[in-house]
Amino acid sequence: MGKEPSSVSTPKTYLVTQALPYANGEIHLGHLVEAVQTDIFVRYQKLRGNRAVFVCADDTHGTPIELTALKKGISPEDLIASVWESHTKDYGSFAIGFDVFYSTNSPENRRYAEYIYQKLREKGLVIEREVTQYFCEHDKRFLPDRFVVGTCPKCGATDQYGDVCEACGTTYDPTDLKDPVCIICRNQPVLRTSNHMFVQLGKREEFLRQYISEKKVVREDMKNFVTHWIDDGLKEWCISRDGPYFGFEIPDAPGKYFYVWLDAPIGYLSSTEKWCKDHGQDVATYWGKNTDSEVVHFIGKDIVYFHALFWPVMLESAEFKLPSKIHVHGFLTIGGEKMSKSRGTFILARDYIEKVEHPQAPEYLRFFFGSKLADTAGDIDLNAEEFCSRINTVLANNIGNLHHRTFVFCAKYFDGKIPDAEWDPSIEAEVEKIAQQIAQAYETVEYRTVIEKIQYLGSLGNKYYQDRKPWESVKTDKAAAAKTMTTCANLVRALAVFLKPVVPAIAASLERQFGVPFTWDDYRFSLRDHVLQETEKLVKPIEPAHLAPLFEGLEESKKDESEEGLIDITAVQNVDLRVVIIEHAERVKKSNKLLKLQVSLGDKKRQVIAGIGQHYAPEELPGKQVVMVANLKPASLMGEKSEGMLLAAQEGKRLVLLQPSDTVSAGAKIS
Repeated sequence: MGKEPSSVSTPKTYLVTQALPYANGEIHLGHLVEAVQTDIFVRYQKLRGNRAVFVCADDTHGTPIELTALKKGISPEDLIASVWESHTKDYGSFAIGFDVFYSTNSPENRRYAEYIYQKLREKGLVIEREVTQYFCEHDKRFLPDRFVVGTCPKCGATDQYGDVCEACGTTYDPTDLKDPVCIICRNQPVLRTSNHMFVQLGKREEFLRQYISEKKVVREDMKNFVTHWIDDGLKEWCISRDGPYFGFEIPDAPGKYFYVWLDAPIGYLSSTEKWCKDHGQDVATYWGKNTDSEVVHFIGKDIVYFHALFWPVMLESAEFKLPSKIHVHGFLTIGGEKMSKSRGTFILARDYIEKVEHPQAPEYLRFFFGSKLADTAGDIDLNAEEFCSRINTVLANNIGNLHHRTFVFCAKYFDGKIPDAEWDPSIEAEVEKIAQQIAQAYETVEYRTVIEKIQYLGSLGNKYYQDRKPWESVKTDKAAAAKTMTTCANLVRALAVFLKPVVPAIAASLERQFGVPFTWDDYRFSLRDHVLQETEKLVKPIEPAHLAPLFEGLEESKKDESEEGLIDITAVQNVDLRVVIIEHAERVKKSNKLLKLQVSLGDKKRQVIAGIGQHYAPEELPGKQVVMVANLKPASLMGEKSEGMLLAAQEGKRLVLLQPSDTVSAGAKIS
């Protein structure tokens, strides 16, 4: 079984991060999946007596920030200040315990960005190349896609952005627009060339291959995806943008600014330094190359490329500590639907707080996410029926029931004390055994297993209570009733310890009732002849009616669906859908919209031309498993042969490639 879990004699040191939320929108429930996952890990490490610093910040730079501020008639600085207040409030509502929540628009971040950039140059990893872009002669600036509007070349809708038509959904290059104009001055732009900086990732292939393969930084399935990218050949990464740009100007390149994806992860470093300054500590304790600390990242599966390839090269070049672990989670679906504003499934954190009128609603969301989360990139679903069932079954009818009957009985028959009696050694031994399994599950971010083990112990306690019948034995054999109560009370405390990282408010209620705060070692049976404080109701059941206002948009959208346009089953059967692996991706010449992909169906290779160039960079695609129509007649696009069609979901202006939730063989048929 291994050694029994206990608080560590020599504390470990962890620097733990979640991905930085972008300062161009509000916190939604998808953000909270990651925040809760990270917060549980940090709380567990602190409960064990380890040093764990939880850092995060708003990601504040880039064109969308500038454009939103322009539309609102405020400065980018005012926008990100307002968003920071909103983000910190929303996270706080769900007890996300950041040690520091900072901003990438900080002097620390500028200094680290310049330092890392200089180190990349010193290592010979930065080159300059010429790029063609739209330029506004009136405003004297190069125009990103979002700063160009015109008439859609397909449907003729006017005032459409330079990357996608909001009216018909067509994606295109800015140069495809009819009558293009600058969004600021409405003058017609011209094409000009501009030099930009690129990091040659290919030069660090050997380092990245060894880092990913030998260090066990990511799970095996994720390692395979990253290795596919490396095997396919690492592409140059553009790290500069033309000014004006809301970000940091590159020191040796006037008018050029660091691309947001360069300085965003640096926010992990700068936020740590901010916390260290405020607490009299040295940032090298956490980020020094040879320190004993562990850097642990929690991210979504959509940004693995940046964290597993770009970021390690940046850190290694500047001789900082490399991440020890990168935990990757999937997306959140709502009632089986992807999060979507049009479908009524895009739920903000504030919506949840305001619409779910239950005093423990935030705590219950933490518990629900915890009960679903494991160290996997599979998506998790939030639906009212399962939500209520999990809360009521585990927290109310199991843990809450054992707590209430134990405390009420002690108050009535033992003067509000845990009796001065021995506990049952068989229950104690079972708790000791399960504690090891729970500790291992917390360490490996298998929270679903944690909740399953806690539920098992709660059921064990309720069965023990029921079998022992203390309401009868207290009349004939009070010593037997005392043993039952001492056993159950110690079990309740053990359950509170195990639950503390997941539901801190419920654990705090039990700490008040036991009259002492809990550390990890308090799961062990030790209480007897102990005064209990006034009994508090631990959990209040939740009903679907509490959640109904949250899901109104989804239900209405389902009601609006009609049967018009339905097809016969044979039409579906005639389409051959296959899972393929993208092996290589590159841009089609003279097109910003089209990518040329080489895909594998296992025993066959195909070339596919896909109009996803505005939504995916070529370097982030190799290794992805996606869905393809495999029996489509070949076609020619921009002079390139296309032998299939990838399937993607469209949400407003955004295209998302369809991917299986788990790894399957290339060429697997979808039925």
